[in-house]
Amino acid sequence: MNRLVRASLLSLTVALVAPAGFAETSPLAADRPEPAPTTPAPKPKRDRAISDNLASTLAASMPKFNPPPKPRPEDEEVDLREVDKPRNGIIRLPKYTVRERRPPVFRERDIYTQGGFAELAKRRYLTPTYRLLNSIYVPFLTASPEQHALMMYAEQERLDNMAELNDTAQSIGRVDADAGAYIKRETDQTYMRTRDVGYQRRFE
Repeated sequence: MNRLVRASLLSLTVALVAPAGFAETSPLAADRPEPAPTTPAPKPKRDRAISDNLASTLAASMPKFNPPPKPRPEDEEVDLREVDKPRNGIIRLPKYTVRERRPPVFRERDIYTQGGFAELAKRRYLTPTYRLLNSIYVPFLTASPEQHALMMYAEQERLDNMAELNDTAQSIGRVDADAGAYIKRETDQTYMRTRDVGYQRRFE
C-alpha cells in the first residue's frame, strides 16, 4: 500500500515538473525580447528662468513685429536716360557737382624762365636769315633779337585774345544782343590800338 502511494506521488511530481523545465529550455521563449522598461521620458531642459505660462503671457502682451514693406520697383532709382528722353535726339548726360578746385592753367610765360622764354620766342618768330643779318646790334639804339622776338610774341598773343573774345561776343550776341555788343566793345577798348591802320573811333 505504501509502495503504491509513493509511486503515485512520484509520477505526479514528474508530471508537474516536466512542463516547467520544457518551458525554460524552449527556443521560442529564449528568442522572445524582454519588454522595455516603461520609464517616463525626461522633460526638455528649459533655457529660460521663467515658466512657459508666464512666457506666453508676456509674448501676448508685446506688440506684434511688422517688418518694413519691400521697396516697390517704382521707388527705386530710375534711369533718367529712359524717362527724360529728349525729343530732338540729343543725348543728355547726368549732372555732376564738382567741388574740387580747377587745375591751374600754365602759360608759356609761367613755365619758362626769362632766358628760356626769350629763346622760345626767337626759335618761333625769327628766321635764320633774320638772325644772321641782325646778329650785331647797337644797344640802347636798336632792339636785340631777343627783344624783337618778345615783341612779336606779345603781338601774336594780343591778336589771339582778340579773336577768341570776338568769337565769344558773336556767340553770345545770337542770344543776347546787348551782352554781345558789350563784350565786343570791351574787347576793342582793351586790345585795339588806336594807331592801327583802318581804326575808327566808334565810342567815347
